[in-house]
Amino acid sequence: MRKLILKAGVFCMAFTLLVFGIALADPQSIPNGPWIQDEQTVKLEALTSMEELQKKLFNIYARSKGRMEVEVAGETTLGIPIYLAKFGEADDDKIRVLIEGQIHGGEPLGAEACIEVIKQLAASGNKDIDEILEKLTIWIIPRLNPEGATYEEDDELVQRRTNEQDWTPDEWGLPEDAPPPWYQYGQYGWWDPPGYDVNRDSNPDLDFVLGPANAYLLPGNPSLPGFFVTPEGRAVRDVYKQLRPDVFIDLHHRGTNLMSEEDNSMCILQILAQVVDLGREDYPLDPAVLDFSKQINAYVYQRLNEMGNSPFTNIQRYPDVNLPGTTLGTFSLNGSAIMLYEVRTAKQKSSGMLTKQVIIGLMETFKGLADGSIFYVAPHDYDDILPAGPRIGNPHLIAE
Repeated sequence: MRKLILKAGVFCMAFTLLVFGIALADPQSIPNGPWIQDEQTVKLEALTSMEELQKKLFNIYARSKGRMEVEVAGETTLGIPIYLAKFGEADDDKIRVLIEGQIHGGEPLGAEACIEVIKQLAASGNKDIDEILEKLTIWIIPRLNPEGATYEEDDELVQRRTNEQDWTPDEWGLPEDAPPPWYQYGQYGWWDPPGYDVNRDSNPDLDFVLGPANAYLLPGNPSLPGFFVTPEGRAVRDVYKQLRPDVFIDLHHRGTNLMSEEDNSMCILQILAQVVDLGREDYPLDPAVLDFSKQINAYVYQRLNEMGNSPFTNIQRYPDVNLPGTTLGTFSLNGSAIMLYEVRTAKQKSSGMLTKQVIIGLMETFKGLADGSIFYVAPHDYDDILPAGPRIGNPHLIAE
């Protein structure tokens, strides 16, 4: 990696967690809101830009008194840097945690939460933070997919799921007519301009390199690993190999679910501890890793529910998936316990609350790992979390 060295005071930008600005809405209908209504707009420009992300990270670094380092973990095909904030080095005597935000460019609140968590870890004089950093090494990639995060149409920020990378078979020593990976949106008529879903580009073989000897695996499919053809996928892979984390946490968005058929209140957060089937012979998942993943997820669920009657208690288990080509799947198969955060889609008024929930969950995870309380949670407590309820759409949007 290329270490970035900046003197304290180079950037003097005050840290503020920016969320969407939205006008007050009419009273909400059933299903309950909040929903974006016809006359409202989502101001994506209020999100942290790449320039602001750099300034914020180095401003926090300058005030961290040596607690934190900032590095560039890699660059996109367009030359945009992928930043990594490091609290400590890879130390076998510490619990090692890796957090990834915004692997999908259109899912921005993970990056916003990461920035605030970085600030708290770097600047706080709280004794809990001191204990966390004494016991844990924490590395955070706040925005893995800056191309998707900064994607514009007609000079307007719209963001999108994928990066902006085309299929280049010659780069891998393959003939021009070699089929691209199935997750290369655009080549198969799904996207314009083309781009990859970076969260399908991982492979449990961390040393995998696409080439003539394994080109027969192309194009693959969703139930199989990816090919490490994106610089973003290789960047997080390389960070993972350096840290070898005990815990990997991935921050995402999803649509809207009801809590159940009988309860029309909205699910605010879905969590997940398993993304690869336990019985797969080709990619065997260690049951001990799965149990640890369940402990972490159940611990966060319990801590958020202890807050009482609040939106933070509307939590479900994300639907079962079998995806070894995701970062969660690949890293769990390499021995890391995992947790998936899937907050409600960002296109509504509750962005601040959604971001805060992730921040609380992450900080509670650090505390639970540092004081050992996570390890007293029964793995089967995770299985008692309410499964995903019915999925719904915005009642204010009328199809034409």
